Amino acid sequence: MPPKQETNQRKMFIGQAASPGYVIAKTKLIVRQKVVVSQYKISREGTASQIDFFRKGIMQVKKEISNLRDITLQAVSKKDSEIFDSHLMILQDPLLIDGVISLIRDERWNAGYAFHLKMQSLIENFENSDGILKERAQDLKDIYNRTLLCLNSSESDFALQEEIEEGGAVLTGFSIGPNMLMNFDKGKILGLAIDSGSVTSHVSILARSMQIPAVMGLGSLSESIKSNDLLILDGTNGIVIVNPDENDINKYKKQIEVFQNQKLELFTMRDLEPITMDGKYIRLNANIERYEEASEITSFGASGVGLYRSEFLYFGRNALPTRKEQAEAYSKVVNQLDPLPVTIRTLDAGGDKMLALVNAEVESNPFMGWRSIRLCLDRKDIFRTQMKALIEAGSRGNLKIMFPMISSIGELEKAKEIYEECSAELRAEGLSITKVELGAMIEIPSAVIIIEEIAKRVDFLSIGTNDLIQFTLAVDRSNGKIASLYEPHHPAVLRSIKLVVEAAHKEGIPVSVCGEMASDPLSTLLLVGLGVDELSMSSWCIMECKKIIRSVNYDEARAISAEVLGFADASSINNFLKKKYSQKIKSLGISSFITAQDFTTSDRALIKIDDEIQRIGS
Repeated sequence: MPPKQETNQRKMFIGQAASPGYVIAKTKLIVRQKVVVSQYKISREGTASQIDFFRKGIMQVKKEISNLRDITLQAVSKKDSEIFDSHLMILQDPLLIDGVISLIRDERWNAGYAFHLKMQSLIENFENSDGILKERAQDLKDIYNRTLLCLNSSESDFALQEEIEEGGAVLTGFSIGPNMLMNFDKGKILGLAIDSGSVTSHVSILARSMQIPAVMGLGSLSESIKSNDLLILDGTNGIVIVNPDENDINKYKKQIEVFQNQKLELFTMRDLEPITMDGKYIRLNANIERYEEASEITSFGASGVGLYRSEFLYFGRNALPTRKEQAEAYSKVVNQLDPLPVTIRTLDAGGDKMLALVNAEVESNPFMGWRSIRLCLDRKDIFRTQMKALIEAGSRGNLKIMFPMISSIGELEKAKEIYEECSAELRAEGLSITKVELGAMIEIPSAVIIIEEIAKRVDFLSIGTNDLIQFTLAVDRSNGKIASLYEPHHPAVLRSIKLVVEAAHKEGIPVSVCGEMASDPLSTLLLVGLGVDELSMSSWCIMECKKIIRSVNYDEARAISAEVLGFADASSINNFLKKKYSQKIKSLGISSFITAQDFTTSDRALIKIDDEIQRIGS
């Protein structure tokens, strides 16, 4: 029999580098707390929709479990993945499914409570049995918690296992949502080490905005550690070491010192213009989620706000924000930064930013479902409230309004009509209305194909590369299993960007990129060469980006980007860009000297002790 695992066993995990920085600290586990089940009767007419809601919830849970099974099979072993097969079998059992549906149809209980009643009965029967059935009771409890979480559509079912002491900790768990992260005291969160998610998930974007180092897509990390384990989190390279040895700690102490010195050196860029060596100016703006961030962006050298994600005003609330609340929040930003431009994106709920107040139903494919401008045009009450708040704030400074996820001219025209109607109503109220610029966010292939028509109808264009890459390549950007297929430098993506730039310039309007692609050093140089006028990113990436722009000739960047457009695959493009630019980026002191390859093969190999994963790598 293999020896018992030591509590201080050194373990190494390789995930996705989601937010740069380094931390040596203790960890705190995020766990599911006991689910609070809503209980209410529904009308006979409402049973069909509740049954549909339940079926979609089961479908979503089966999708999540299938993804976990596939990741475990690929990264661990077939034996470890079999537990998820048994979970899927339970979710397909007619005894469970038909039983819940009967409680909804006959007893008229809401879906969540009907599921609760049926599962508690099954769990009790299993616990009162002997042998393997008694052992399987825990499987039922896992399914019970996961499914109720899905049916409740809430992050409130997650909590920390223990409170965070003074000095802070790294949060570790299967998942964490933007709402939950925002509810923590920022000063106590030193880093995130999360089993699921990806670089472009919104919690990763929020972590970068909050300057919290993060590694996502770590697989089974949270199952392999306990609260108060010491760990090293390397958000720059996607490495997590649990119970590090002395050599690890010394190596990363040196890297932390280097990283801090690099950050101090970058501050010399703050007041310099983002101009290439031959005189081409590229505007660098900040992406923000909270209006409190506006006071910080100029200290990082930003020229304005290129993307204010207004949906974060809606998180963690029991009611939708009022017109007054929104107007005050928007006004604070535009007034504080005036005359710098502030681009506010209208509500972009849905996808991985589900709002329980709005997205009540579980969708099988939420990224391509009822979200963003689609939701707003259906829920005109929500959209008109936000639009009036935005128009009010427009008189306080240089405000621009951007409509997300535009896929057709009809959507754009309807959104503009609502803007005009709201403006007229506010004038009738006696308010002085300032005309603001209206823009479209280009993130769907259909919008790229009709981009010349869209460009004629707006004042500016902004390319949301996170979704554009996702939809162009048919790659779910939140799915860690296919993260390698999410390729920003795919020829189809780059040619799409070029089409948008050409259409914008033909109409004499600017085009920006506000996705995470803008802050990657190689991508920055590529986008500049493709003719993008503005780049928008997390505030603390701006000075690094400025340093890169000031180190190149625009004509040279244009020639390299033009050559790139002729390549047939992303691999060739990446190799070509590295050959052209890697030495320059290294000479600027931007790249890290610690990578996953710096560790021994045995560190990165998969080993097992007592059937528990000790180290996971790639």
